[in-house]
Amino acid sequence: MDIKVSSALMKGSRIIRENRLPIFRSKSHSKAVDDSLLLPEEREGYGYETGDRILPYLRQDDYSRSIDDVVVKTIVMENDLIRAEFWPEFGMRLVSLFLKKDNKELLFHNKALRIADLAIRRAWFSGGIEWNIGQLGHTFTTCDDLFVSIMEADGVKFIRCYEYERCKGLYWSVDFHLRDGDDFLSCYARIVNRKDVPVPFYWWTNTAVPEVKGLRVFSGSPEIIYIHPASLADENAAKCMAHGTLPYIPAVKDGVDFSYPENFTDYSNEYFFQNEASLDETWEAASYPDGWIFFDRSSEMLRYRKMFCWGGLKGGRHWRDYLSLPGEGDYVELQAGFARTQMHGMDIPGSCEWDFVQFFGGAKLGVSCCSGEWDESRSRVYDVIDSIVPQSLVSERLAEYRRYRNIRPDDLIHIGSGFGALEELREPGITPDGFFFPLSSISEKEEPWLLLLQEGIIDDAELPSSFIVDERWLPLLRKAAAGGKNCNALNLLGVLLLENGDADGAEEAFSEALGIRENAFSLRNLAQVWIYRGDISKAIDYMGRCCKLSKLREYAAEYISLLVEAGEDDKAWEYYDCLDDDIKDNERVWQEVLPSALALKKLDFLEKAYSREPSTVREGKRVYSDGYFEYQAMLEAKRTGVPYSQALVEKYRKEDTIPLYADFRQG
Repeated sequence: MDIKVSSALMKGSRIIRENRLPIFRSKSHSKAVDDSLLLPEEREGYGYETGDRILPYLRQDDYSRSIDDVVVKTIVMENDLIRAEFWPEFGMRLVSLFLKKDNKELLFHNKALRIADLAIRRAWFSGGIEWNIGQLGHTFTTCDDLFVSIMEADGVKFIRCYEYERCKGLYWSVDFHLRDGDDFLSCYARIVNRKDVPVPFYWWTNTAVPEVKGLRVFSGSPEIIYIHPASLADENAAKCMAHGTLPYIPAVKDGVDFSYPENFTDYSNEYFFQNEASLDETWEAASYPDGWIFFDRSSEMLRYRKMFCWGGLKGGRHWRDYLSLPGEGDYVELQAGFARTQMHGMDIPGSCEWDFVQFFGGAKLGVSCCSGEWDESRSRVYDVIDSIVPQSLVSERLAEYRRYRNIRPDDLIHIGSGFGALEELREPGITPDGFFFPLSSISEKEEPWLLLLQEGIIDDAELPSSFIVDERWLPLLRKAAAGGKNCNALNLLGVLLLENGDADGAEEAFSEALGIRENAFSLRNLAQVWIYRGDISKAIDYMGRCCKLSKLREYAAEYISLLVEAGEDDKAWEYYDCLDDDIKDNERVWQEVLPSALALKKLDFLEKAYSREPSTVREGKRVYSDGYFEYQAMLEAKRTGVPYSQALVEKYRKEDTIPLYADFRQG
């Protein structure tokens, strides 16, 4: 078995710019849900701790749609039978799993790097296998560096990737094992909670596999939880999920076998297999009409499985290629998680450690072996998986890999963030065995916090380079902010307090900072305090003052968004129209003013907005695509002299002539 560091040349763009403002969590920590169609036992934890949450991480919200030559660092692990390629700069994504003797790629191996707005921090790309931990969504580090080390135990080498997850304060790692003679990849994942209190927990391994006609999905149980059509009436509708039994889902469409993802001919959809915590059920497979299957199998803790597809509508089909190259983006996701669905939350207990082992592989079956009755085909697929990775092997490898978990990762071949090192300095000995965060990982982003630890002070910067919202840092920040002389220390204190629900304390800190120095950052955050309290009018006042002091594109976008939300289209447009051209042309800014431009019929602006492919449309949001029909109705009204009306808009909506590049509708 060989491990080497290399690089890959591909098409796309790796430009990802950060939004430097703190994006505060939803006041309601749990999303609105409708559990009326779930079984009683399925209602526990539904919606729990699923509210939007990003801090202390920054949004990655500005990208390019250019297609250039880009170079990506790779780590390749291979034996005589199988080759695995990882991207350590992008969350250690496993982008390729290739069977060498069969010349067979098992994953959806995206040949382009096309960043789009789908993750918690916004930036995401499709393909391969990602390791989602922390909060509902594609994880915080999916487009970020991880620590990677070459390890050795019992004379055999393996790879460990790991990080300190700052939102929940968890330590996590994944070890990748590939023995000589194995034609599958073994992964051992470990999550450690060093706090003495429970912490909300989320884990979903997300695998993209090629989507072709005839693809079929199987797992350990026919019982599923699926998205009920009631959830799709409006993008803001309460999440309604229901219990069902594959292969049929009558509430979606009667008499249709939905083990074939292609049969979701309408909106994008997903369902979650309700497997028992037993080794004969903790698996999932995708079968193909040529007789090949891809499978994953795990130990019991990683119990549930999911299928996601983009659906058959034009918008869903556009999303596939938007994330790749034209005609090359078709994929389906198979996922594996701890909770019943991704809308179900749970806690990891205090002072606790969880782990599991997961295997990924493939096999060639007969051409028609998986096209018959679903239960019979499922049983046949399981027998093949069990012959390659039998139950006994799952238990044996889990026990073996546990013996290696505390080995220190000294041979680092890639470096992650410096925040794990800061935690060790804050509380010596807190780093679990098996993790290592060198002081050399501390970069410019972490240096202000290093100064706080070493000297008890914070540099008085105009705009912070990073944030910490863990309350264990509160005494240090309070001490640095005492005396009312350091504007930045007070601002950072206010950010920590507001993120943890103390609006009064945050207002006091931001106001005190504002008393030291009139600054845009304090004003913006006072606006956030009033958003938290539900007073948009006061928030607009503070943002107006903020934007008189600074032309930062992040401030401009937020101010316009507030004005649009308040129905102040004239003010929103007036402010936008006075911005410098470089800010006006920033897509995050003009997308925010788009609703006002539609309301005010600004045809020159709309012509420009709909003559180019956008780069920052958020998955699930319809403003840009729906606005196209309003724009077409305006053009007809101008051309023919007929009055503009909603009926005219509906005419264009029914004709559905929206160009593919503008169609991001998923339902």
